[in-house]
Amino acid sequence: MSDTQPIDQARVDAGGISFAMRYRDDIAGDEGLCIEVRADIEGQDTELLRFDCFRVAPHYHYGPEADDERLMLDLTAAGDSLDWTLNVFERGRLRSMIERAGYESVASGINEKDVAEAMPRVVSTARGIVEGRQA
Repeated sequence: MSDTQPIDQARVDAGGISFAMRYRDDIAGDEGLCIEVRADIEGQDTELLRFDCFRVAPHYHYGPEADDERLMLDLTAAGDSLDWTLNVFERGRLRSMIERAGYESVASGINEKDVAEAMPRVVSTARGIVEGRQA
């Protein structure tokens, strides 16, 4: 018997924001990795964006704790939802997405160099959580 448990949630801090990741299987008929982009706003840990990388109905949210604009991901065009999400992060789209979510002050304070340096850890952690659930 192994002493290690599969990791099913983790958090990576990067440049004024953090990536909170957890595997969700609490949705009837669907499951997948959920990645929340979070920041401290007036002393509150706030979810700015959420990417639900589900098998059947992947989608993402702008401002889940505010206006909660939800957009479905077209799997035909985007392919694997986790790959698509990680690509969005790696291409440096977070600042503009956080602005669109209504958090301009957070977006302007992001240290993009720190975020870029954290991306390998975000990617490996995300993939590790998913692989642990598929094992």
